[in-house]
Amino acid sequence: MMKNLPFHVSSVFLGVSLILGCQSKGPTPKEGSAAGEPSPQVGTTETTGAHPGGTGDPHAGLAATGDPHAGMAPIQNPHGGTDATGLPDDNGMLDVGAIAFKVPGAWNVRPPKSQMRLAQLDASGKAGPAELVVYFFGPQGAGTSDANIDRWIGQFANTDGSPVTNATRSASKVSGYDVARVEVAGEYAGGMAAPGQPQEAVPGQRLLAAIVVSEGGPYYFKFLGPDSTVQEHRATFDALIASIVPSP
Repeated sequence: MMKNLPFHVSSVFLGVSLILGCQSKGPTPKEGSAAGEPSPQVGTTETTGAHPGGTGDPHAGLAATGDPHAGMAPIQNPHGGTDATGLPDDNGMLDVGAIAFKVPGAWNVRPPKSQMRLAQLDASGKAGPAELVVYFFGPQGAGTSDANIDRWIGQFANTDGSPVTNATRSASKVSGYDVARVEVAGEYAGGMAAPGQPQEAVPGQRLLAAIVVSEGGPYYFKFLGPDSTVQEHRATFDALIASIVPSP
């Protein structure tokens, strides 16, 4: 048919055919997903929310429904542990990877509520229990020690809603590791609310926290709960941090 068409008409016809042929080719959608849909995000329902570098807080399950270290895949500790059960050894030492620490005799070791948690313990008190959570997010950590401490302080407020200005910070060495610490009290609003619900501040809370920087990455120790309970166990928390040693 093209032999009987004028040269300029056949040229136009050929050009259109080439354009249509190019437009018909493209990447094939991955099996099981619709074309144009974004790739699913890694994580579980408990690990959705803000990255630790944002507004989320690496201490969960107290005034909230889940761990707010989100947008991050759960980290499998590359060091492993000497006790596959996650329980202390015969000497009361709990191995959490590159480091181990002495579990206080009066504290209870609990199964971690999420894969974000390496260890979870609680301490009883008349005002209610306080909870210690140990986190690890790989060699890169979750931001600088100062940035995390600033964020944790910012999650507390005075009863009139004003920012807390009397938080205390300190730095030390434990078994050769740099340790940054903070203590802050007030109304705590650092947990995660249920979807669509505003986060309500929990009055009368206190946080003792330490960031232990190992060669494999930083470990985050956060002891949070009712003010009087945390103060009652302050010396015990201090002893726990002082007991940190490299894992066998």
